[in-house]
Amino acid sequence: ENVIIGKLIPAGTGLSRFRRIAVEPTDEAKAQMYQVPGYDELDFSGFGQTGAVNLDDIDYADPFRTDFR
Repeated sequence: ENVIIGKLIPAGTGLSRFRRIAVEPTDEAKAQMYQVPGYDELDFSGFGQTGAVNLDDIDYADPFRTDFR
């Protein structure tokens, strides 16, 4: 609480005319906030380094196998 001229004023109350102020963002702030990145801006450098997996080499015969080697 703030003490002004010996009277307690709860913090954050202020004058009513300042509580009714509506602030709108500028066009520049809106553009920066709602920009959508393109594919050229995204970083996909971690993908494609391991190579493709040949699905013919995987044995799907026993899905409940217990011998995990």
